[in-house]
Amino acid sequence: MKLLNVSYMKKGRMIGFFDKFPHSKVLFSRVKKYYFVSTVYWDERDQVVTRADLEKMELLLNNYFGTEAYYKNRKAMSD
Repeated sequence: MKLLNVSYMKKGRMIGFFDKFPHSKVLFSRVKKYYFVSTVYWDERDQVVTRADLEKMELLLNNYFGTEAYYKNRKAMSD
């Protein structure tokens, strides 16, 4: 999966577009120093989004913004 484009929104949110889901938009919110998926505006023309897909999307977006280290060091990864 590849990150195709990022669109900035108000209040630190981002919308990401991915090649695996070309018709769906993914809304990211910022928590501390990294981004996570808050909403997927899924389109029926795309395949179903799995938890593994969500994690890959979060990793790609955080890598794009240089916050990958913070994302990998979050509490959920430690458990």
